[in-house]
Amino acid sequence: MTKKNESFRVLIVDDNREIRTILEEYLREEGYAAEGAGDGNEALAKHGESPFDLIITDLNMPGMTGMELIKAIGKEESTTEFIIITGYASLDSAIEAVKAGAFDYIVKPFRIEELRVVIKNARDKIMLKKANKQLFDKLRSFYFEISKYRKWLDDEDIAQFMQKELDS
Repeated sequence: MTKKNESFRVLIVDDNREIRTILEEYLREEGYAAEGAGDGNEALAKHGESPFDLIITDLNMPGMTGMELIKAIGKEESTTEFIIITGYASLDSAIEAVKAGAFDYIVKPFRIEELRVVIKNARDKIMLKKANKQLFDKLRSFYFEISKYRKWLDDEDIAQFMQKELDS
């Protein structure tokens, strides 16, 4: 699809190999860097080695469930988002998924167009979170620099310095 997608990493976690393979191939065709994992434990290990931007996970899997995976990764400070896909949908599980941090909840069988839209929206949110973090880090470094000189400058000098930095 676009060059922007190539650096966006997606992990598909499903114990059903056919679904996992179809989604991996589709996402690669769309230009995403997509990988698969057969269960939550494998996904947790892969994410620990090199974090993913988006994890699309089945809800019910042997071993670690999709919900447990979200909770395990969600404990970290992360920009990773999650999309739950399930054939065993219920209002209670949807509410629990959103409370645990899932970006969206999709019921199987689903249309690939539905998934495409949800992935695009999740990607947009993740990109905003990353940009926000970069801006916050830059602001923090400005604050640090200003605090070093604060004892020698008065408030008017600081205001002029900040305006100059913002203009550049």
